[in-house]
Amino acid sequence: MTKLVAAPPLPSRVFASDLLAGKTALVTGGGSGLGLVIAEQLAAAGADLLLAARNVERLESAAGELRTRYGRRVETAAVDIRRREAVEALGERADSLFPSIDVLVNNAGGQFAQPARDFKPKGWNAVIETNLTGTWNMIQVFGNRMLDGGGGAIVNVIAVVGRGFPGIAHTGAARAGVLELTRTLAYEWGPKVRLNCVAPGAIQTEAFKTTYDPGIEAMCEGIPIPRLGRAEEAAYAVVFLASPAAAWVTGEVISVAGGAHIYGRNQALFDAAFGKE
Repeated sequence: MTKLVAAPPLPSRVFASDLLAGKTALVTGGGSGLGLVIAEQLAAAGADLLLAARNVERLESAAGELRTRYGRRVETAAVDIRRREAVEALGERADSLFPSIDVLVNNAGGQFAQPARDFKPKGWNAVIETNLTGTWNMIQVFGNRMLDGGGGAIVNVIAVVGRGFPGIAHTGAARAGVLELTRTLAYEWGPKVRLNCVAPGAIQTEAFKTTYDPGIEAMCEGIPIPRLGRAEEAAYAVVFLASPAAAWVTGEVISVAGGAHIYGRNQALFDAAFGKE
């Protein structure tokens, strides 16, 4: 079996510092983990930021760091994307802070690993409401503003779907729903609003560590680039899709997964969890 390989050094710069100059990007879940790294890369490319999440203290800490490091305007807002009224309030706050939201990155989400036969309605609903309904709330509230204004780009952070997702069937269903929604709206809302997805594989974040057994990393041995990914590698794809470089790209999904979307095992639990040897 192929052994895990070391990741190459990250590049010092990927995008021009003025690529997104004059643009404002809203990132959900932007106070930590992948969302924070996405926000960093957007700021490095010249965008001002509105970071939104439930944990305001974490948001403020992240915003302070980004202002200091990149010299960009960074605002924060509390939101629970599952609650439509909270997303509407976020829209009003965004209107009061910026002329427009030009880029929306739907990064907020969550799941837990469990065999599907053991799902309780509360657990199922929590994941669907966050990953699918919450994303839809953000898409419609801010997408309508883009349609009525100067247009924009929406990037939905999902997961590798299309092969099944044993151990997290609820998030597999929700993320696949977001992908199909993205493809549908790419037609309905084009050419004014572009919608695309980034599908990260196993990325080294705190959320990954707390959700999955450490032994899951070994499953990466079977994929074409046998290692865990880094948050920056997914963030680069988000910036590209948000930028003018992707002006003729819509309804697409970029898998940042080392090839896990086509080869290797793709599950969140070991076979024993499903009663298999």
